[in-house]
Amino acid sequence: MKKNILLIIATLLILVACGKKEIVESKNMDQVYKENGIPVTITTIKAQNFKLELPFTASVSGLRQSFVSAMMGGRIEKIYINVGDYVKADQLIMEFPEDAPSGQYAQAKMAFELAESTYNKMKNIYEIGGISQLELEQIKTQYQVSLANFDAVSQLLKVRAPINGYVTSIAVHETDGVHAEAILATIAQTKKLKSKIWVTEDEISLMKTGQKAIANWNGISLNGKITQVGMAMDPGKNAFGVDLIFDNTENLMKSGVIADIKISVYSNPNAYIVERKNVQKDEKGKYVFVVKKNIAKKTYIKTGKGNDNIEVLEGLKDQDQIVSSSLNLVYDGAKVKEVRK
Repeated sequence: MKKNILLIIATLLILVACGKKEIVESKNMDQVYKENGIPVTITTIKAQNFKLELPFTASVSGLRQSFVSAMMGGRIEKIYINVGDYVKADQLIMEFPEDAPSGQYAQAKMAFELAESTYNKMKNIYEIGGISQLELEQIKTQYQVSLANFDAVSQLLKVRAPINGYVTSIAVHETDGVHAEAILATIAQTKKLKSKIWVTEDEISLMKTGQKAIANWNGISLNGKITQVGMAMDPGKNAFGVDLIFDNTENLMKSGVIADIKISVYSNPNAYIVERKNVQKDEKGKYVFVVKKNIAKKTYIKTGKGNDNIEVLEGLKDQDQIVSSSLNLVYDGAKVKEVRK
């Protein structure tokens, strides 16, 4: 029993001794800070260029882009284009076989040729007084209807480019069977690329028509600008749409790729800037610690635009030195000691 009591007393003495040691060590560290200063890094404030850029990710496509669709179902007989080719509007780019069942090309062609032959003969007869002008006009009408029908069937079989531009994709191969309205190819005007981004309620107030933008993809950068800013929130996306155009004169960036887009929404060539992590806040507002003669002084500031870096509008001046580390140890009036990074 006595042994157990002695063991308990010894344990308590050890715990008390350890506690006292920790208190002594803590007091010693506080004393060191008071005597030598809290070790901190210091940043010198100086005027510099401040740019606020907002990042987005979005697809880019030709300024004008058209999908070429099949007007009938059937087999692709011939393809006359390759990806990268430049084509002109109404240029023949693909065709279906003339004997395609759904095309009725042979019947339409036969009807047209017959109507054309009849019309030409009736013109000669009219000139010698064999038929009246009314009869000739009726025959001419039949001829024009046959011509229109033949053109319509030809449009079904002969696929033509809807716009001038570059062939950016071909979705079919020769001998492929396709359904009506299937996408056959894409043609785009890629000297300029367009994009649409979606921005929040906070961001939309920063967007203005004409603001500069940069699109980056695979190491390629294109300069551009905002062309239109949405005035109403899209209910489906809960965001505002913003349209952009980028110069792609040398066709370096491909249509349809996903690009990283940055929009420059603000610039100040003579701004005082502090890192966001160095700014603290209390009930009076935002503040930093300015160092003067090795003493940290709590200094309240008024901030402007910012992201990771914040523009300081009031409270700091050129060559002020602020604490940029150990902020959890620093307090108003604390002695500090600069350490090099």
